[in-house]
Amino acid sequence: MNSPKIIVLGAGIGGLCSASYLVAQGFDVTVLEKSPYPGGRCSHRQHGDYIVTTGAMMIPMGASSAIRQAFDALNVEMDMVDVTGRMRYRMPHGDYDLPPGGGGLAGMVTFAMQDEAEASKLLRHIKTALFDWLPLDNITLREWFDQYTDNEGVKQLFDGYCSALMGVRTHELSAHDFFLFLKYSSKGTRFGLARRGNLALMSDLVAGMERRGGKVLFHTVCKSIEHRNGQVTGVRVKNAVGDEELIQIDIVVSNLGPDATVGFCGGESVFERSYVEQLHTDATPVPIYHVAFVMDRPLVPNFEGCMVFSNNRNLIYLEIPSAISPGQYSPEGKYVHTAYGAPQNYEDANLDEDLQRTIDELEANFPGFKYEAEILVKAKFSGKYPAGRRAVGRCMPVNTPIRGLYMVGDGNAPKGKIGTESAAVSGKIAADQIAQRYGRVASA
Repeated sequence: MNSPKIIVLGAGIGGLCSASYLVAQGFDVTVLEKSPYPGGRCSHRQHGDYIVTTGAMMIPMGASSAIRQAFDALNVEMDMVDVTGRMRYRMPHGDYDLPPGGGGLAGMVTFAMQDEAEASKLLRHIKTALFDWLPLDNITLREWFDQYTDNEGVKQLFDGYCSALMGVRTHELSAHDFFLFLKYSSKGTRFGLARRGNLALMSDLVAGMERRGGKVLFHTVCKSIEHRNGQVTGVRVKNAVGDEELIQIDIVVSNLGPDATVGFCGGESVFERSYVEQLHTDATPVPIYHVAFVMDRPLVPNFEGCMVFSNNRNLIYLEIPSAISPGQYSPEGKYVHTAYGAPQNYEDANLDEDLQRTIDELEANFPGFKYEAEILVKAKFSGKYPAGRRAVGRCMPVNTPIRGLYMVGDGNAPKGKIGTESAAVSGKIAADQIAQRYGRVASA
């Protein structure tokens, strides 16, 4: 069988990882990206002298990470600052720092509950869920906790934890999906901050692809995905000079999201009924609020890690990239901070009120913030450009009813995976399915 020509639509983390895996196996791959930048929501923009992320901050970097494996497949260094374990949890009664030697989960639960005996009982139930009986997906994580404890402190802890890592609250997340993540994707994970920013990190991956014969075309906009008799035949694009052209290809890997991809194919009528029904099931994208600001001092002194909040309505996360990677994100004597907020209910969010409350809660947690901080970005990731195209555990499959069409990204993630890693894993799944169907073209 001749090697197929593959177009990847979108240079987000899912698209770039799938392209990297395929290029490493010798496939003919071209990535098309409408913007001038790679990375999508795992990139950054320059705001004067400051680097500000477009979304992702903590990036998985351990050997088991699909992101790391994409870099390794192309022999590209992943230039990171390892911050594994540098976590602080703020609860209503105080802060808890993860111990460097492990045992963090037990310590967190005990600190949250303020009752060692009750914490021990709950930890036994957590252990059962992890090793003996994985809860089914017909109850929420909040309902799972309700059956074992009345302690609101521990429920607040996990509400903040889930919203910071997954963008949803415990009453919106199934117990099954949470413990699946905790069991298979959390333990032993290493994560870090891109030393020179996400754009530099993703640009390194693009350069590695190009050295192996892959192509990445920026300023190139998809107009339609062409297909005949249920088989992909081409992609119609507007190229960098403004001309429309039809590129004849065999395979499309779309990182544009399930809804947009269906639209580019001509709409729902060209897809099989069960696929369309799933497309409309749990289809609400997950919003998040982003506040980037700069100060003359770090808001949290002597802390080079990540802070998760369980004491607020909206503010969930804070990080100081300038403290973690000095001299890269800001000039000396200036400190870039990144904060995130999440709605109480992602399907019924008041975006403007929640964003303002996130800023107000920064002031409540750190008095004087409003007077000292210069805000660089106030953003609501929502609608066509959300934090997550679908909630954790509610995604569409990677393959589709149209032969040669695959979808990647956090809207097509397998259960048990979250965030940037979920997008990368979907890219690996697509590459594996293509390689299985067409055969491995060359040695990695």
